[in-house]
Amino acid sequence: MANVISSIKTVQERLLDTWQAQQAKSRPQTTSTETSRGTASFQALLSGKAVAAPLAVTQQTVRAVAAATVPAAQTATPAVAATAATAAQTATPAVAVAAATATQQTAAAADDSPGLNTIPTAESVFGDNPWVADPTGIAPNGDSYGYNPLYFATASTAAQVAQMVGGTVVTENELAPGGGFLQQQPNEMVQLSNGTLINPGLVAAFYTHGYPQSYIDQMIANEVSGT
Repeated sequence: MANVISSIKTVQERLLDTWQAQQAKSRPQTTSTETSRGTASFQALLSGKAVAAPLAVTQQTVRAVAAATVPAAQTATPAVAATAATAAQTATPAVAVAAATATQQTAAAADDSPGLNTIPTAESVFGDNPWVADPTGIAPNGDSYGYNPLYFATASTAAQVAQMVGGTVVTENELAPGGGFLQQQPNEMVQLSNGTLINPGLVAAFYTHGYPQSYIDQMIANEVSGT
């Protein structure tokens, strides 16, 4: 029986010792855990599994790179989409505002034109002075007093009302027919075809209440019919 000297190591053991020595020189602070990992890798090399470990590392590296690249692509895509959405949101209100402004301008232009639903004023219809300024009368004792100007339409106001109702302008002392009271200015009246007299100053006063033209037309019709 042959004697085996224990100090004689196998080829694999000597190779392992050499490799570990080289690893120790290149990494003097190698921990025991790292050494055991290195031993496992070296043993895999001796057993013909040297390709598997680098391949595994390569696959992990590829996966890591892919994992880092895909989120970047995913991040870039929402950024582009957000930019486009922001541009669309910014442009759309601008178009809406422009359309609303155009609509308001059109409505304002329509309000300026005569219509049944506009709100006219006495000045806009009859001019700056629809009534006589400061009409007065004289009492029997000679004292002077003032009349309500709304009863004293100017000649131009009376002519316009006569045209509106199809009447004729006549002059009357409507407020002081006698009894010692005297009017300093006569009343410009409108006589209708049936002989009825209406006061154009009061017709002009219909335009001082903020009524729409449709309602004023009804009031004038009532005045003409005496209702």
